[in-house]
Amino acid sequence: GPEELALLEKLLGLPKGNKYGVQGERKVPVLQTNNGPGLTGLITIAAHLVKRAKKDQLLGSTAEEKAVVQQWLEYRVTQVDGCSSKEDTRLILK
Repeated sequence: GPEELALLEKLLGLPKGNKYGVQGERKVPVLQTNNGPGLTGLITIAAHLVKRAKKDQLLGSTAEEKAVVQQWLEYRVTQVDGCSSKEDTRLILK
C-alpha cells in the first residue's frame, strides 16, 4: 500500500512530499494531489509516479510489453494482496 508507493517514489528519484492514505475496508491506496482529485489504486498511482519520473519505459515500450506489465500489476493486486501469510505469498509467486 502506501509504504510501497513511498518506496517506489524514492527508487524513481522523485522528491518526497506526496501524501498517501488508504480508503475502505480493503485499504485501497490513495494519493492526495495538489491539483485535481486524488488518485486511487496501487496500479494507477504507480503508473502516475513512473510517468512523473519520466521513466515510461518501465511501463513497456510496445503494446505487448505494456500489456504484460499491466497483467503483472493486476496479478499483484488481485492475487498477491489476498495472501494471508508470507508462505501463501511465496507459493502464489512461485
